[in-house]
Amino acid sequence: MFQRLQLADGMGIFTLIAFVTALSIYVTIFIRALRMRRPQIERLAQLPFADESVARHHDAN
Repeated sequence: MFQRLQLADGMGIFTLIAFVTALSIYVTIFIRALRMRRPQIERLAQLPFADESVARHHDAN
């Protein structure tokens, strides 16, 4: 099936560029997560629950 597929010369460079771009994004996110300080981790860990507690407080009134 792929024997008939003919790619132009230099088409592999686009695949390489896409891979390097994606890899650099994931590595950057990983390094930033490792360098995060403890107070910021704790604050971000509570984010999903912050809106819920505010909503409960307003419903109780």
